Amino acid sequence: MVLRLLLPLHVTDAIQPLPISSNDAVRPEGNPKADYVRYYLLGHGSHLVDTAQFLCGPIAAVRAQRIEKFGAYSWFINVDFADGSQGHLDLTLAVRMDWHEGFHVYGEHGSVVSKSLNPWYFRSADVECFSTKDDAYHRPLGADSQVFRRQIEGLADTVLTGAPLQGANAQDGLSAMRVLAAISRSSETGERVPVENFVGVI
Repeated sequence: MVLRLLLPLHVTDAIQPLPISSNDAVRPEGNPKADYVRYYLLGHGSHLVDTAQFLCGPIAAVRAQRIEKFGAYSWFINVDFADGSQGHLDLTLAVRMDWHEGFHVYGEHGSVVSKSLNPWYFRSADVECFSTKDDAYHRPLGADSQVFRRQIEGLADTVLTGAPLQGANAQDGLSAMRVLAAISRSSETGERVPVENFVGVI
C-alpha cells in the first residue's frame, strides 16, 4: 500500500474564496503556523493516516523519516498494519507541481490505483482497478463528486434518520492522532514505534 499527499505552493490563492475577517473574531493564542513541522503533520498528515486506515485497517507501528529542504517538508513513513500487511506513506509539502494525493493498493486478486485532485475542484478521483478474475482494468466514474455537500448530506442523514455514519467518527480521529504522535516520535528517534496505547505529543 502506497499513499501520497503532495501539496503545492499557492493553489489555494487561485481557487479558495476570499476570507471575510472581523475585528471581533476570537482565536486561540499563538500562531498555529509558527511550527511548520507540527502544523503540517496535524493539518495534512491527519488526512493521510485517516485514508490509510480506512483502506487497510488499523496501523500497528510506524518508522518515519523527516527532512526539510528548500522550504519543503517531507515525511517518508513505513507502516505495519495490524493485519500483517505493510505500507508506505509519503507526506510532502510544498511540492513544485500541481496538488494531488492518491494511493496504490496491491492485493491478492488485483490492485487499485487512485489519483485525487483538489476537492475544491469538485471532480471525482481518477481510479483504476485491476482484477485477476477477468484480467481487465475497470475505471469507475464518480459523477456526483461535490465532496463537501455529500459529507453534509451524509451527516444530516445520520443525525435525522439514524443512517450509518459514512465518514470518520470520534474513535477514528483518536486513532489517527495516536498514529500521528507515533510518527512524530519516530521521525525524531528513527526508531520503529508501536502505535497501540502510544502516548506522545506532536
